[in-house]
Amino acid sequence: MRLTLQKFALCLSVAFLIASTLESGAFALLGPFETWMTTTNGFVPSVESDIGGPMCLSNGYRWNVPVVTYGFDQSFLDYFGTNGVAAVEGAIQILNNLPPASQIALTNFPFESRHINYQAHAESLVDLKSETLSLLVEHMGLAQPTRYVYVLRQWNPVVTNNSEAYDYGILLYEVFGEAPGDTNILSGVVIPRNYDPQSLNASPYVNETLYTGVVLTSPNQSYIDALAADPLADTLSAVADNSMGAGVLYQGLTRDDVGGLAYLLSTNNVNYETLLPSVAGVGSNSNSFVNGAWRPGVDKITFIPQSVDPQSGAFLPMTNCYTDSYITNGVLMQQQLKRVISQPDFLFSAGDVSYGSPGVPFFSRTGTTNWLNNATANGNTSGAGPGVIQPQVQIVFNKLGRMLDSESYFSDETIIEESEYWGSFDVSTNALVVYPMPQTGTNTMTVRMWLTLPNLQRSFDWSPASQTGSPFAFQTSTNLNDWDTIFSVTNNGSISTYMNSPSSASRFYRLIPQ
Repeated sequence: MRLTLQKFALCLSVAFLIASTLESGAFALLGPFETWMTTTNGFVPSVESDIGGPMCLSNGYRWNVPVVTYGFDQSFLDYFGTNGVAAVEGAIQILNNLPPASQIALTNFPFESRHINYQAHAESLVDLKSETLSLLVEHMGLAQPTRYVYVLRQWNPVVTNNSEAYDYGILLYEVFGEAPGDTNILSGVVIPRNYDPQSLNASPYVNETLYTGVVLTSPNQSYIDALAADPLADTLSAVADNSMGAGVLYQGLTRDDVGGLAYLLSTNNVNYETLLPSVAGVGSNSNSFVNGAWRPGVDKITFIPQSVDPQSGAFLPMTNCYTDSYITNGVLMQQQLKRVISQPDFLFSAGDVSYGSPGVPFFSRTGTTNWLNNATANGNTSGAGPGVIQPQVQIVFNKLGRMLDSESYFSDETIIEESEYWGSFDVSTNALVVYPMPQTGTNTMTVRMWLTLPNLQRSFDWSPASQTGSPFAFQTSTNLNDWDTIFSVTNNGSISTYMNSPSSASRFYRLIPQ
């Protein structure tokens, strides 16, 4: 997670990037981290935040099969139920409804697809369908376009004489690009990684919003923030930006999202690619099919559900036959192939998502480490791509419950609630769906306390099993005789989190049924 200004060390340096171009939109491409994509350059190489980095235009990663499957494990079905399945499938349907890349007209798609359901916002609900759509777009090969309008390739902190008081320290800054001759000051330090879907030129626009950039640096970390040139413009508008919040929903993909997918899947985008390991020949070419070859994009990808045994609920193998196109000696050739799919390419789960640090993440997902880099075969020796996305993609939605935080070090009994929950809603006044879905029988919940002291940060879990709906009290004491209830919680199978900074040296805690 990128740091805010207030979290930086006392000495900061800031450089403004002034941009000018005629382009009006851009997408960014995702791939495995390059060696220079380190924390000091503003990347967080972990599934918590960044699963990969932005690729240059010729190094994109994509699926090279026309059909991928999806499925839900029992943890998802138990927590989200049929409403949750419908929400995920609603996101999938948006992708399935896209025309083939060769038939896409970008003018048919809006620059902004976000809307707000104010009742859902008031009830702190995060839309499951919209979050799913963002994660699917990511695992189809798109990175965050607004974030990567400018990318920090390398940086050494710049110390200037320009300074001013700022909150907890001194803000040191230097403005670039304002005077003649300043335009190349950041050459080789800051690079563009956004591309206009029509011209394919680098572009500082995302869905018609122009961005400049500010470089923030401390002695051990730097990053770039994209700033809208017009403070009233829509920002973080692309679904690939994954700018989610309570009450926010995406009604579809934006123009730049579609432009990025169309580029990756285009039949004019030819890369040397090998087939997935599960692919084999059929018929006359069952033993002599062409594997590695120059291949155009597959034009369209369709998501289908993985077959499930109705008795056991286990996933069943599926065979998908398709026509593969490749180029040899400048001639477009075709061959019949089959792919045996034993497990879903995209598997959705519900679980306990924690990264070993305070906070409540919404999800975890697999990264890009298994994506196949075909750089050498494409004449890009030791390059970052292009390559092929390989299954399986696992997306785990956190079992969001109550989130409570000590207000200060002075009173751990005084807490504020910052809870957010999964929900399903639209722009209408229809009833909101709140997860988890009602359950019966015995259930296990978790109450997690993050204990934070000046020299200690540690979590403690209570995970009692009880009848669904059973109430519990989370209590504290300084002497093991007198107990005060800090908050109450009901067992619905979710994970509640308490961020605690105790004010006394001796403190005891317990979770007891009521």
